[in-house]
Amino acid sequence: MNKINKYERVYVNLTWVFILLAFIQMVIRDNFLVNAKIITLNGICSICTVIFLIAILMFNLCKIYLLKKDMFYNRPMYNLLRLLEISYILASVIIFGFQQWVYILLVFPVLIITLEMGKGKVRYFLVYSLISAVVFQGLKIYSSGGIGIGGIYFYFSTIVFLHAILFIFSELCGKIHEDNYESQQQNKMLLSELTDRYKQLEDAQKEIKNQNERLRDTNLKMEDTNRKLTESLAELYTVQQISEVINSIFDIEKLLQNVNDIIIGVMGVKYSTILMYDENKNIFKIHTTNIIDQKELMIINDNINCKILLDSLNSGKPVIENFVDPEEYPFVKNRGINSLICIPLITTPKKFDKTQNATETKKMGLVLIEHKLANAFDNNNLRLMNLIGKQVGIALENAALYERMNEIATFDNLTKIYNRLSFQKKLEEEFEAARKNNYSLSLAIFDIDHFKKFNDTYGHLFGDKVLKHIAAVIKNSLRSGEIFARFGGEEFIILFPKTDIETAAETVEELREKLEKTTIRDELVSASVTVSFGISCYPHFASSESELIKTADDALYRAKEAGRNCVKLACREKSEVL
Repeated sequence: MNKINKYERVYVNLTWVFILLAFIQMVIRDNFLVNAKIITLNGICSICTVIFLIAILMFNLCKIYLLKKDMFYNRPMYNLLRLLEISYILASVIIFGFQQWVYILLVFPVLIITLEMGKGKVRYFLVYSLISAVVFQGLKIYSSGGIGIGGIYFYFSTIVFLHAILFIFSELCGKIHEDNYESQQQNKMLLSELTDRYKQLEDAQKEIKNQNERLRDTNLKMEDTNRKLTESLAELYTVQQISEVINSIFDIEKLLQNVNDIIIGVMGVKYSTILMYDENKNIFKIHTTNIIDQKELMIINDNINCKILLDSLNSGKPVIENFVDPEEYPFVKNRGINSLICIPLITTPKKFDKTQNATETKKMGLVLIEHKLANAFDNNNLRLMNLIGKQVGIALENAALYERMNEIATFDNLTKIYNRLSFQKKLEEEFEAARKNNYSLSLAIFDIDHFKKFNDTYGHLFGDKVLKHIAAVIKNSLRSGEIFARFGGEEFIILFPKTDIETAAETVEELREKLEKTTIRDELVSASVTVSFGISCYPHFASSESELIKTADDALYRAKEAGRNCVKLACREKSEVL
């Protein structure tokens, strides 16, 4: 409820009290005070009083209606109501003869006007009230007649005194209004500040809420990033481990065993098996596995060459299955396998066409990991296994390349026996062992008799065939531990550990006879060959590696001087020939 309506309702209620008191006063006056001196206007006091009370009643009802419609903010109507109120209060006392205490009712319009509009506005109404009171009193005196100067002075002095009191009262109420107004303004300012603060607080709360939401989103992103980072670190660790294996192990057997162990540890699977592919036979063979149950090994060995595994290798596409059907994957029958991943091992293409596009990849095999739990793998596991598969492919390629390079560095490319450099290393090792353990070490050097004739007569290709034939015969005739190498051109060398010169001479003689009986054929060409041998021995004829080779070479020279196709032993003096 607003301030004006509140004041007006209080005033309406007081008006009801006034009407009741006025009615009681009229009844008493008309019925009990008939002989009293009552000032009337034209002898119609009772009728006018009734009419006036009815007018007040109607006026009060009108104000109730206006209050319900909230129409007191209409300024002209408000001013009119206030003027009418002042008029009927003055008329009720001065014209109609109500008791003087009714003047008290003037206090209420003055109070309400002052509280609602301030003391500046109430002065106009007080002037109007004073003028109205003077006019009404003048009419009353005029109609009554017989009133002396003293009476006139009394009436008008009373009116002036009354309005002086009302003026003082309005000034006091005006001060209250000003204080109240200032308080209201302060309250408004405070309310405005509180509203601003509340709005700021609300905005701050919204900002905090937005920041919390952003922070929550950031936390979710960070959790997702941390999860991915953890997975990436696991993948990086696995790849790093496999890379270390690749860089440190060049033996394929050992390499694949280490890779298989890493896969089992990182993936947490039940079984891991590496299958190697035989391109000529188009079949898989189990190379490395942690399956130890013989029955399971038989099942997987008998069924690994199924279509789905061969298709995976040929297409180069991995296979992931979390609900394994034994009919589709026969190698899991009766093994309790429910999830598997199959990764092809394919090396990087090395052949290129004229446009520099890769034309061929080498199919090495498959990595097959199996788990007894259903739905055990996801795309992250597949991605990690793809990385592992690529690393294993690189490992196999590097190991094969290492073996090839080692073979080139160790063996003669034509005859496939040790070359001179690798023989020299073997000689150093064996000579040191013979010296340390005090046993004999024999060495034989031989070359092909009249080898230049074969090249000149039959061509170098036939000469190469002669070299390969002799190397194969000797290699197949030697015992384990005896070292055979091509020493240069048509010259070969044999090392006999823990063998004295007599035993070595017997072996060499058998080899010479076997070669003498050999016929080498090449389409329309056929020929026989002979060789000449020179033999020496540590410690009887040499005290160092170089001396061992030199003394054997000297013996070979004597064999050639002796007519070739023979065996000569080293000697301490030139005149001594054995």
